[in-house]
Amino acid sequence: MTEPIRYSRKIVAFIDILGFKQIVEQSESDRSKLELIYNALEFLKGREQNGEWNSRYIVIEEDAQKKDLTAFEIAEKTHCTCFSDSIVISVDCEDDSKLNESLSTMIANIATIGARFITEGILLRGAISIGNLIHSSNGLIIGPALVDAYQLESTVAKTPRIILSPYLLSLLNYPLQSKKDRYPYHQYLHEFEDGYTGMHQMILYQVLQSWIEMDKKVLKEDLKKIKSTITAGLKQTASTSINLKYKWLEEQYKNLIIFTDYKEPINQ
Repeated sequence: MTEPIRYSRKIVAFIDILGFKQIVEQSESDRSKLELIYNALEFLKGREQNGEWNSRYIVIEEDAQKKDLTAFEIAEKTHCTCFSDSIVISVDCEDDSKLNESLSTMIANIATIGARFITEGILLRGAISIGNLIHSSNGLIIGPALVDAYQLESTVAKTPRIILSPYLLSLLNYPLQSKKDRYPYHQYLHEFEDGYTGMHQMILYQVLQSWIEMDKKVLKEDLKKIKSTITAGLKQTASTSINLKYKWLEEQYKNLIIFTDYKEPINQ
Protein backbone atom coordinates (compact mmCIF):
# COMPACT_ATOMS: atom_id res chain seq x y z
CA MET A 1 0.00 0.00 0.00
CA THR A 2 1.39 3.41 -0.99
CA GLU A 3 2.21 5.76 1.85
CA PRO A 4 -0.10 8.80 1.92
CA ILE A 5 1.47 12.09 0.86
CA ARG A 6 1.76 14.37 3.86
CA TYR A 7 3.66 17.38 5.05
CA SER A 8 6.31 17.27 7.76
CA ARG A 9 7.41 20.12 9.97
CA LYS A 10 10.87 21.28 8.92
CA ILE A 11 13.33 24.13 9.25
CA VAL A 12 14.05 25.24 5.69
CA ALA A 13 16.65 27.56 4.19
CA PHE A 14 16.45 29.01 0.69
CA ILE A 15 19.75 30.52 -0.50
CA ASP A 16 20.54 32.22 -3.79
CA ILE A 17 23.79 33.18 -5.54
CA LEU A 18 23.73 36.93 -6.21
CA GLY A 19 24.87 38.07 -9.65
CA PHE A 20 24.59 34.55 -11.07
CA LYS A 21 23.32 35.74 -14.45
CA GLN A 22 26.23 38.15 -14.84
CA ILE A 23 28.81 35.48 -13.92
CA VAL A 24 27.30 33.05 -16.42
CA GLU A 25 27.31 35.68 -19.18
CA GLN A 26 30.95 36.49 -18.44
CA SER A 27 31.86 32.78 -18.40
CA GLU A 28 31.43 32.51 -22.17
CA SER A 29 34.47 34.71 -22.78
CA ASP A 30 36.27 34.42 -19.45
CA ARG A 31 37.45 30.93 -18.52
CA SER A 32 38.20 31.98 -14.94
CA LYS A 33 34.52 32.88 -14.47
CA LEU A 34 33.48 29.52 -15.92
CA GLU A 35 35.77 27.69 -13.51
CA LEU A 36 34.57 29.87 -10.63
CA ILE A 37 30.88 29.16 -11.08
CA TYR A 38 31.39 25.51 -12.07
CA ASN A 39 33.45 24.82 -8.94
CA ALA A 40 30.95 26.69 -6.77
CA LEU A 41 28.02 24.66 -8.08
CA GLU A 42 30.01 21.44 -7.82
CA PHE A 43 30.73 22.26 -4.17
CA LEU A 44 27.04 22.89 -3.51
CA LYS A 45 26.09 19.60 -5.20
CA GLY A 46 28.46 17.87 -2.80
CA ARG A 47 26.41 19.25 0.07
CA GLU A 48 23.49 17.14 -1.12
CA GLN A 49 25.15 14.28 0.77
CA ASN A 50 23.50 14.65 4.16
CA GLY A 51 26.67 13.42 5.89
CA GLU A 52 28.15 16.82 5.01
CA TRP A 53 25.79 18.46 7.52
CA ASN A 54 27.82 17.48 10.57
CA SER A 55 28.36 19.11 13.95
CA ARG A 56 32.10 19.73 13.59
CA TYR A 57 31.85 23.43 14.39
CA ILE A 58 29.31 22.82 17.15
CA VAL A 59 31.05 20.28 19.40
CA ILE A 60 33.88 22.78 20.00
CA GLU A 61 31.42 25.28 21.49
CA GLU A 62 31.25 25.53 25.28
CA ASP A 63 27.53 26.24 25.01
CA ALA A 64 27.02 22.91 23.24
CA GLN A 65 29.35 20.93 25.50
CA LYS A 66 27.18 21.82 28.49
CA LYS A 67 24.23 20.20 26.74
CA ASP A 68 23.55 16.85 25.05
CA LEU A 69 25.89 16.87 22.05
CA THR A 70 23.88 14.17 20.27
CA ALA A 71 20.95 16.61 20.08
CA PHE A 72 23.04 18.76 17.70
CA GLU A 73 23.43 15.96 15.14
CA ILE A 74 21.32 16.70 12.04
CA ALA A 75 22.98 14.64 9.29
CA GLU A 76 20.33 11.91 9.30
CA LYS A 77 17.43 14.37 9.21
CA THR A 78 18.76 16.84 6.63
CA HIS A 79 17.91 17.10 2.94
CA CYS A 80 19.73 19.41 0.54
CA THR A 81 18.85 20.14 -3.09
CA CYS A 82 20.77 22.37 -5.50
CA PHE A 83 19.31 23.69 -8.73
CA SER A 84 20.64 26.44 -10.99
CA ASP A 85 21.80 29.24 -8.66
CA SER A 86 19.82 28.14 -5.60
CA ILE A 87 20.16 25.73 -2.70
CA VAL A 88 17.41 24.47 -0.40
CA ILE A 89 18.27 22.84 2.92
CA SER A 90 15.69 21.35 5.24
CA VAL A 91 15.97 19.70 8.65
CA ASP A 92 13.24 17.55 10.19
CA CYS A 93 11.70 19.24 13.23
CA GLU A 94 8.44 17.54 14.16
CA ASP A 95 8.40 19.32 17.50
CA ASP A 96 10.30 22.24 19.00
CA SER A 97 12.13 20.32 21.73
CA LYS A 98 15.41 20.22 19.75
CA LEU A 99 14.82 23.29 17.58
CA ASN A 100 17.62 25.37 19.12
CA GLU A 101 20.11 22.53 18.71
CA SER A 102 19.14 21.68 15.12
CA LEU A 103 19.20 25.30 14.04
CA SER A 104 22.63 25.80 15.63
CA THR A 105 24.17 23.06 13.49
CA MET A 106 22.33 24.18 10.36
CA ILE A 107 23.49 27.79 10.79
CA ALA A 108 27.12 26.80 11.44
CA ASN A 109 27.15 24.73 8.24
CA ILE A 110 25.55 27.50 6.17
CA ALA A 111 28.13 29.91 7.59
CA THR A 112 30.95 27.69 6.29
CA ILE A 113 29.43 27.77 2.79
CA GLY A 114 29.08 31.54 2.97
CA ALA A 115 32.66 32.02 4.15
CA ARG A 116 34.08 29.85 1.38
CA PHE A 117 32.07 31.65 -1.29
CA ILE A 118 32.84 35.22 -0.25
CA THR A 119 36.60 34.51 -0.35
CA GLU A 120 36.00 33.55 -3.99
CA GLY A 121 34.02 36.70 -4.71
CA ILE A 122 30.58 35.03 -4.66
CA LEU A 123 27.80 36.65 -2.65
CA LEU A 124 24.83 34.82 -1.16
CA ARG A 125 21.42 35.90 0.02
CA GLY A 126 18.80 33.80 1.73
CA ALA A 127 16.24 33.18 4.42
CA ILE A 128 15.42 30.47 6.96
CA SER A 129 11.87 29.61 7.96
CA ILE A 130 9.96 26.78 9.62
CA GLY A 131 6.72 25.01 8.77
CA ASN A 132 5.13 22.34 6.61
CA LEU A 133 7.27 20.95 3.82
CA ILE A 134 7.84 17.92 1.61
CA HIS A 135 11.50 17.54 0.68
CA SER A 136 12.13 14.19 -0.96
CA SER A 137 15.48 12.55 -1.60
CA ASN A 138 14.78 12.90 -5.36
CA GLY A 139 14.77 16.68 -4.98
CA LEU A 140 11.00 17.25 -5.01
CA ILE A 141 10.23 20.20 -2.72
CA ILE A 142 6.83 21.69 -1.95
CA GLY A 143 5.22 23.46 0.96
CA PRO A 144 4.39 26.78 2.61
CA ALA A 145 7.68 26.82 4.55
CA LEU A 146 9.62 27.01 1.28
CA VAL A 147 7.31 29.73 -0.05
CA ASP A 148 7.89 31.75 3.11
CA ALA A 149 11.68 31.37 2.91
CA TYR A 150 11.71 32.25 -0.79
CA GLN A 151 9.57 35.35 -0.30
CA LEU A 152 11.76 36.57 2.56
CA GLU A 153 14.89 36.01 0.47
CA SER A 154 13.56 37.74 -2.63
CA THR A 155 11.68 40.67 -1.07
CA VAL A 156 13.17 41.34 2.36
CA ALA A 157 16.80 40.15 2.59
CA LYS A 158 17.95 42.48 -0.24
CA THR A 159 21.58 42.67 0.95
CA PRO A 160 24.04 39.72 1.00
CA ARG A 161 22.74 38.16 4.21
CA ILE A 162 20.65 35.22 5.42
CA ILE A 163 17.74 36.23 7.64
CA LEU A 164 15.37 34.29 9.89
CA SER A 165 11.62 34.49 9.60
CA PRO A 166 10.00 36.36 12.51
CA TYR A 167 7.93 33.25 13.34
CA LEU A 168 11.03 31.03 13.56
CA LEU A 169 12.76 33.63 15.69
CA SER A 170 9.79 33.69 18.08
CA LEU A 171 10.28 29.97 18.78
CA LEU A 172 13.94 30.34 19.76
CA ASN A 173 15.70 31.39 22.95
CA TYR A 174 16.35 34.72 21.26
CA PRO A 175 17.17 37.33 22.29
CA LEU A 176 19.24 35.69 25.00
CA GLN A 177 17.77 36.08 28.47
CA SER A 178 20.29 34.10 30.53
CA LYS A 179 23.69 32.51 29.91
CA LYS A 180 22.42 28.99 30.64
CA ASP A 181 20.02 29.28 27.68
CA ARG A 182 22.79 30.20 25.24
CA TYR A 183 23.18 28.09 22.10
CA PRO A 184 25.94 28.18 19.44
CA TYR A 185 23.71 30.08 16.99
CA HIS A 186 23.74 33.08 19.33
CA GLN A 187 27.30 33.81 18.18
CA TYR A 188 26.29 33.85 14.52
CA LEU A 189 23.07 35.86 14.63
CA HIS A 190 22.76 39.62 14.72
CA GLU A 191 19.82 42.02 14.59
CA PHE A 192 20.27 44.26 11.56
CA GLU A 193 19.24 47.89 11.19
CA ASP A 194 15.86 46.98 9.65
CA GLY A 195 14.90 44.79 12.63
CA TYR A 196 15.48 41.44 10.92
CA THR A 197 17.84 38.94 12.52
CA GLY A 198 20.33 36.84 10.60
CA MET A 199 23.98 36.58 9.56
CA HIS A 200 26.35 37.63 6.79
CA GLN A 201 29.00 35.56 5.03
CA MET A 202 31.95 36.76 7.11
CA ILE A 203 30.62 35.84 10.55
CA LEU A 204 32.33 32.42 10.64
CA TYR A 205 35.72 34.12 11.05
CA GLN A 206 34.55 36.11 14.06
CA VAL A 207 33.15 32.97 15.71
CA LEU A 208 36.09 30.65 15.00
CA GLN A 209 39.09 32.99 15.14
CA SER A 210 40.19 31.63 18.54
CA TRP A 211 39.61 27.97 17.66
CA ILE A 212 42.80 25.96 18.02
CA GLU A 213 42.35 24.46 14.54
CA MET A 214 41.90 27.84 12.89
CA ASP A 215 45.17 28.45 11.07
CA LYS A 216 46.03 32.10 11.69
CA LYS A 217 47.75 32.37 8.30
CA VAL A 218 44.59 31.10 6.58
CA LEU A 219 42.48 33.49 8.65
CA LYS A 220 44.59 36.46 7.56
CA GLU A 221 44.64 35.35 3.91
CA ASP A 222 40.87 34.78 3.82
CA LEU A 223 40.16 38.19 5.33
CA LYS A 224 42.47 39.73 2.74
CA LYS A 225 40.49 37.98 -0.02
CA ILE A 226 37.24 39.26 1.47
CA LYS A 227 38.65 42.79 1.57
CA SER A 228 39.58 42.45 -2.12
CA THR A 229 36.07 41.19 -2.95
CA ILE A 230 34.48 44.19 -1.25
CA THR A 231 36.96 46.71 -2.67
CA ALA A 232 36.40 45.42 -6.21
CA GLY A 233 32.64 45.56 -5.71
CA LEU A 234 32.76 49.13 -4.46
CA LYS A 235 34.47 50.15 -7.68
CA GLN A 236 31.54 48.92 -9.78
CA THR A 237 29.66 51.95 -11.07
CA ALA A 238 27.39 50.29 -13.64
CA SER A 239 24.69 49.50 -11.09
CA THR A 240 23.70 51.54 -8.04
CA SER A 241 21.99 48.51 -6.48
CA ILE A 242 25.19 46.44 -6.75
CA ASN A 243 27.25 49.26 -5.28
CA LEU A 244 24.85 49.54 -2.33
CA LYS A 245 25.21 45.82 -1.60
CA TYR A 246 28.98 46.21 -1.36
CA LYS A 247 28.68 49.33 0.78
CA TRP A 248 26.51 47.29 3.15
CA LEU A 249 29.14 44.53 3.16
CA GLU A 250 31.84 47.09 3.86
CA GLU A 251 30.00 48.15 7.02
CA GLN A 252 29.63 44.53 8.16
CA TYR A 253 33.34 43.97 7.51
CA LYS A 254 34.26 47.02 9.57
CA ASN A 255 32.07 45.76 12.42
CA LEU A 256 33.65 42.29 12.49
CA ILE A 257 35.25 41.73 15.87
CA ILE A 258 38.55 40.29 14.66
CA PHE A 259 42.05 40.57 16.09
CA THR A 260 43.43 43.77 14.54
CA ASP A 261 46.56 42.02 13.28
CA TYR A 262 44.41 39.96 10.91
CA LYS A 263 41.79 42.36 9.52
CA GLU A 264 43.15 45.04 7.24
CA PRO A 265 41.11 48.27 6.92
CA ILE A 266 39.34 49.00 3.66
CA ASN A 267 40.76 52.17 2.13
CA GLN A 268 39.06 53.30 -1.03
